[in-house]
Amino acid sequence: MQNKDKVLIVDDEVAIVELMGLYLKSDYEILTAYNGQEALDKVKSDKPDIILLDVMMPDMNGYEVCRILKTSVETQFLPVIMVTALSGKDDRIKGIEVGADEFLGKPVNRLELVTRVKSLLRIKHLQDKVLAERNEVMNYFDIANFAMIVVDADLRIHLVNKKCNDLFGFDEFELIGRDLMTALLAPECREVVKENLQSVISGVNDVSTFAERIIVCKDGTELSVRWFDALLKDSEGNVTGMVLSGQNLSSCYGGE
Repeated sequence: MQNKDKVLIVDDEVAIVELMGLYLKSDYEILTAYNGQEALDKVKSDKPDIILLDVMMPDMNGYEVCRILKTSVETQFLPVIMVTALSGKDDRIKGIEVGADEFLGKPVNRLELVTRVKSLLRIKHLQDKVLAERNEVMNYFDIANFAMIVVDADLRIHLVNKKCNDLFGFDEFELIGRDLMTALLAPECREVVKENLQSVISGVNDVSTFAERIIVCKDGTELSVRWFDALLKDSEGNVTGMVLSGQNLSSCYGGE
């Protein structure tokens, strides 16, 4: 039997918590909290899939709870529906600013509640799937026995794997966002390599089987690296960047 999604209902009024729970309990596992701190504790201990969060609560209001959740790496993608009797434009803007995903007015309409919970959970499940697939790809990316670099169409570095950082002496995020040419290529070959890669990205030339390029490590030493290039394309066939896979040629003679 498939486990039900967990819905955390947070409100300092017991009757409202019970009413929303009644609306949802046939399809979801219901968790409850009656103040902001209890809500944060429940998120940590019970891992809900979505939160219905009252705005006006004593001690810690819903805006503050939402802000804490949305600025945490562990909970930034947790859907939050703000439930409020407030109807002013400024109140909604404040909710958006702290990261609220949806709003429901009080008194809560049953159909609207069920529809919005179902819609946000569908999005969350798709997002969870994408993140899981991305993490799996990144695991393969990091355990690869050769340097890998992903660049965009402007040749700016978006991703590098652990082998690449270790081989060239950089910290984990040090190369991200930098221009490939000035970050890694020896000055004497930058223009030629740039012209070649841009011609491939623009479709003027085909991708080469491999190319040898001189890489300047962080400590200034130079390595001769054989690179295998592959284009990245979107669903419409437009080129969005390249994956560069490099092998240190000294590895063929007992090096790394």
